[in-house]
Amino acid sequence: IDYTIDYTFKPPSPTWSKEVPCSSDYGKPNPHDGSGGGGFVQGCHPNKCNRLVFDNFLDDEGVDRLKSIAERAIEAGRGNGGRPGPTIIDINSGYLRDDSGLVNIYSSTTQESQIFTPSDFEFYKDVISRIRTTVSFSNSLSPDMPKFTAPTFITRIKHDPSWRPSGMHDVYWMPHVDKDNTGHYDYSGLLYLSEGEVDFHQGTFNFLKNDEEQDTIEDEVKPERGKLVSFTAGSENLHRVNVVRGGTRYVLSFWFTCDENKEFENFLDGEVHRAFKQQEL
Repeated sequence: IDYTIDYTFKPPSPTWSKEVPCSSDYGKPNPHDGSGGGGFVQGCHPNKCNRLVFDNFLDDEGVDRLKSIAERAIEAGRGNGGRPGPTIIDINSGYLRDDSGLVNIYSSTTQESQIFTPSDFEFYKDVISRIRTTVSFSNSLSPDMPKFTAPTFITRIKHDPSWRPSGMHDVYWMPHVDKDNTGHYDYSGLLYLSEGEVDFHQGTFNFLKNDEEQDTIEDEVKPERGKLVSFTAGSENLHRVNVVRGGTRYVLSFWFTCDENKEFENFLDGEVHRAFKQQEL
């Protein structure tokens, strides 16, 4: 499956944009995982860093279909509507994580074809391809950059007043920098599949000042169905999700890279995948 170039899709212009000074993170190895150290890639790594918002990137029908994909994955992995708190579903590899641990919906069932149809996979592929094209165009990158890299997540946060996190993976409201967590991430983003103060309460998205306190809000994004948020993944874009106080929040998260060795190619076929394109299996 080719995720590099979509010549038929005309990417939209951002509804809101803000340029921010770039950090020195790009092309350098991450001290935690060692990735991202292949040098500055011209035509891909950002010379200007930013925060971008695209309203109505995906229509209501598309939003509902992605939510249905997530709900079927949760039901296949956990049953009974899944767990409260955050549940993370990687449709690419089949992994599902919640406060009770990790499971793979493709390896734990022999009925993969009953979870997703080929049309579901094709639709998911198309959404990611359109997002990649939009990120490339809006950052004036080479047409074949950036590269899709694993994983994409659909995250469901289901409020329950009795729920408590069982580990750090459940503490979704911590401020963080994506490139600190995974060194080869260069562009990040979110596609909202639910509406703030309609489907859930609070749970807004903040860009924060990257200082010792890490609590000063520079920009706030209100989640709205179909809204796309894209930003460069370095320490210029410290961010957090605020705690969801009621209802259920859905969002698709994605990352792209300038490191061709971290391009993720073989997925969306109902099988477990763990390797990048150029890694030996």
